[in-house]
Amino acid sequence: MKKRLTFDPRTKLCVILFASFSLMVRLTFFYEIIFISLLFVLFLLIGEWKKGISFYALFWLLALLDYGLFPQGDHVIFGLLSFVLIGSRRLLPTVMAASFAMSGTKISEWIAALQKLRVPFALIVPLTVLFRFFPTLVQDFKNIRKALRFRGIATNVWEMVIHPFQTMEYIIIPILMSADNTALDLSATAMIRGLGNMKQHTSIYPLRFHWQDYLLIVVLIGCIGGRLLWP
Repeated sequence: MKKRLTFDPRTKLCVILFASFSLMVRLTFFYEIIFISLLFVLFLLIGEWKKGISFYALFWLLALLDYGLFPQGDHVIFGLLSFVLIGSRRLLPTVMAASFAMSGTKISEWIAALQKLRVPFALIVPLTVLFRFFPTLVQDFKNIRKALRFRGIATNVWEMVIHPFQTMEYIIIPILMSADNTALDLSATAMIRGLGNMKQHTSIYPLRFHWQDYLLIVVLIGCIGGRLLWP
């Protein structure tokens, strides 16, 4: 089996900052291709080629719709469609960076990385609860949907749409109750594990930079410097 590259969580944070930079500055289509291609290569390096191909294909689909099927015109519809397509394409690097950062990185590794960065515990504890909350909520939703299908209730999406009150009663209300219990349990778990302790914490994940981390950071700095020096 081919060995996949792994990146330090702090390096992944740099990738998120890089994507945020690409969102805040004006980019030509040439720079968009470079930035998207870089993120696409990162997905290939970590073995998430399906995600990478999906994001890359989505980028070219949005570009094709913007430049090919919906050329600029005088009508307001053309301007609205172009705005939606360009906005979606500009947000895509941020979504890709977030997906790349979360792929293959455990919550405990993120906690260790935040501690290495000297992030206050008042921020680490809520982030820890937040990171664990949404996966648990998704799993609860899947369990509720399985239970409803077993009883013959809301067996498909169309039934959920045409019966909104039933959907609210059988799905939304249990989800809200489950979310409240999950938040309390995760908060208690975080405190029991000592995340609120102000003393130095240890971690079973020894974080350190490797050659791929240094190389990626240099490439990111080069891309940002290239955009600033040659706009």
